[in-house]
Amino acid sequence: MLESPRFQSAGRWTIWNSPAFGLTGIGFYLATCIVGLTLVGHLLDNRFDTQPVLTLVFLVLGLLAGFYGAYQQLKELLAHIERQRGSKGRRG
Repeated sequence: MLESPRFQSAGRWTIWNSPAFGLTGIGFYLATCIVGLTLVGHLLDNRFDTQPVLTLVFLVLGLLAGFYGAYQQLKELLAHIERQRGSKGRRG
């Protein structure tokens, strides 16, 4: 599996490599999935006059996609933190 570029570094600590930024990215991803797909559902509801069926369907899809993606990103972030801790322990 390819590692995301934000976790690849030359071994030096940078603020952009901070776990806080990883968590912010996860929250932004989750919110974007939920809001984005809900808006798509609302637009389709207006187009086909099926309110609120498609809004609710796309809301559920957004929740599922958002939580699955957030879970994957959190798993990657935790693995990265664990690798950092492991490499610090070997140096000392």
